[in-house]
Amino acid sequence: MDKHCENDDVLLLTDIVTQGEDDMLTIPECVEVDLEQSDFEDAAFEVADFVASPDDHKNEDGSEDGPEDKNDDKAEIKDGQIWAYLGVMGGAGVTSLAVQTAFELSALHKDKTVCLVDLDFERGDCAGYLDIMPSVNLDELNAAKGRMDADLAATFIGQYKKKFSVISSEGEMGGNDRVDTDALLGLLDCVCGMFDFVVLDIPPMWRPWTQAVIGAADKFALVTEMRVPALHRTKKLSAFISSAMSLPVEISILVNKYERRNLSHSVNIKDAGQVLGKADFGQICVDEETVRSAINCGKPAGKISPEARYTKSVRAHVHHWLGTEAKCEKAPISLFKRRPKYERRRERERKRA
Repeated sequence: MDKHCENDDVLLLTDIVTQGEDDMLTIPECVEVDLEQSDFEDAAFEVADFVASPDDHKNEDGSEDGPEDKNDDKAEIKDGQIWAYLGVMGGAGVTSLAVQTAFELSALHKDKTVCLVDLDFERGDCAGYLDIMPSVNLDELNAAKGRMDADLAATFIGQYKKKFSVISSEGEMGGNDRVDTDALLGLLDCVCGMFDFVVLDIPPMWRPWTQAVIGAADKFALVTEMRVPALHRTKKLSAFISSAMSLPVEISILVNKYERRNLSHSVNIKDAGQVLGKADFGQICVDEETVRSAINCGKPAGKISPEARYTKSVRAHVHHWLGTEAKCEKAPISLFKRRPKYERRRERERKRA
């Protein structure tokens, strides 16, 4: 055997280092290495360590991860409830109502996800009411036509807080006419599979996609005011929608900005029922100060004044649609039954005497 073959591997390494990297190294035909069984006794591995076992892909409970289980949020497909609000006329307060409704849903159900969708692509204010940046660019949304999926839809979703997301556009002149119907409906279809509740703020002007959005809603309400022209328009619009569409749910009517303590000779609940032709409709109390403060602060009214009249009124509406009972509250004290403090103090003094 060649003498070079009898050298150990250290000498071989020396030859490699001493020869230049540009020189060709002659590899010996054979290199003998004397190994004994004791050299393997301290080995901490076995052949099985390098072979994948079927159990390696199982979770602690024994279940296996499929491709859809890599991301639990993406894997879970929800059947979200759609709550849609359509203003009979501009200025009916639909945006404030939709924002507060979404906030109440996220507060009542800590384990549920809520998405507020502003469908006004021209003058939408949902993002501004929550002091967040708009998440939708109209050109990008139209370009997504025909290829919308959950991953692409997620790029159009902004977040107000955990479990409370918002979809709102930047607002462009003529945006409601420019938005592609198929692209919008594709986005809404994906969003409904990603959230437990989807609250829609629908603009009052009728668009080609309005009928499809209303038809997909689990709860739908026309929002109006306690004014005679507005009530007549509400009745006509309700009849038009009922005749043009076969809705799976009844059209609800919400009278917003309702003043319960009305001392003037104006329209009351009885008069509104006669105009609408139905006595079963909801009322949202007027509370301009609370609503104005919420808008200026960029927060939901329930976060600014949890016990305000407006907040309680919207909360009662949410419980009604959920089919649950709101927390019992004390009946309001009539203005005529309130007495000045000095009269109550005099009465206590007379009783003591």
